[in-house]
Amino acid sequence: MDLTEYQYIVAGAGIFGATVAERLANKGKKVLVVEKRPHLAGNIYSYTDKETGIEVHKYGSHIFHTESDEVWNYITRFTNFNDYIHTVDTRHNGKLYPMPINLDTINLLYEKNLNAQEAEEFIKAEAERDSASINNPKNFEEQGITLVGEKLYEAFLKNYTAKQWNTDPKNLSVDLLKRIPVRFSHDNRYFITAKHQGIPVNGYTKIIEKMLSSDNITIKLNTDFKSLDEIPSEAKIIYCGTVDELMDYQLGVLPYRSLRFEEERINNSEQTQAVINEADPDIPYTRTHNYKYYQIHQPEIIEQSASIICREYPADFKQDSEAYYPINNPDSMELYNKYVELIKDKYPNMVLGGRLGKYQYWDMDKAILAGLETAKNLLA
Repeated sequence: MDLTEYQYIVAGAGIFGATVAERLANKGKKVLVVEKRPHLAGNIYSYTDKETGIEVHKYGSHIFHTESDEVWNYITRFTNFNDYIHTVDTRHNGKLYPMPINLDTINLLYEKNLNAQEAEEFIKAEAERDSASINNPKNFEEQGITLVGEKLYEAFLKNYTAKQWNTDPKNLSVDLLKRIPVRFSHDNRYFITAKHQGIPVNGYTKIIEKMLSSDNITIKLNTDFKSLDEIPSEAKIIYCGTVDELMDYQLGVLPYRSLRFEEERINNSEQTQAVINEADPDIPYTRTHNYKYYQIHQPEIIEQSASIICREYPADFKQDSEAYYPINNPDSMELYNKYVELIKDKYPNMVLGGRLGKYQYWDMDKAILAGLETAKNLLA
């Protein structure tokens, strides 16, 4: 493959890589986009199920939300969004509770009828009583009890967290739980601060396809960056993959948590909302998705009897498996930074980006904002 015509090579066709490629191509630059997977869009990849018309989020639910006008003005060049507002319930002992915790959650769990002020005072007293023997929280569990008391912690945080991270919360850092969003109102919006929110009416993959539709962009799917031969020395590389895999794991494997998804087409599902969190330990998955409820702009999709249900299971990460959530701690960040230094030596023209390249968990809007800034720097 002749690479001499390309000024930029973007490794990874997720939302970050697509943003960088689109901005470069818009300025007349020739860009090659290579993607290991057989499809565009990374983890936001979606497709329309032909039998039901339901847009399936292949790698779990993705709800676009942002506080940034800059991000919103950019992404809406490539799609229209519906007016979906995300809400989530958590199932505990067979009952559904609003999540994040709000006034209704508290009253349902404690079987009370408190107003906002009474609920705030009540939870404060619960937390103070239950954490009386905890002088300085030393782990996730002690922090949770200190913030909201044992009953809320046990119901909604303990077992969900144990499943997510495959360990007792006592083994997890306090830093994972800086705070717990508790609302002493009836507001059940999941993204309460989002200025803009919705689901793309034609699905996520169509966004990326449109972003990469420039004649200045060449796309190669099923193509590993490391399979490219004789990259021109003057070409700039934007790498969006895992840094340890790029360097053949010579310093060891960076720790992640992974996920696996089980999809099922069923009729007359009891689940009448998009996402339910599963808090109890006897249910091995953490979330149940019913994708049709995102399509509020297509009532005929929602009203049909068919649903596509997806159960989301946390999974241990192994070398070369799908990396989802970086396990950020001092040891892992030290290892990551060592890989960054190795990459600087081997690939002096490489810029690391995206959630994998930066070893950070990013929402979509953060990835777009980072992509816009990266492109601006490259073009400066």
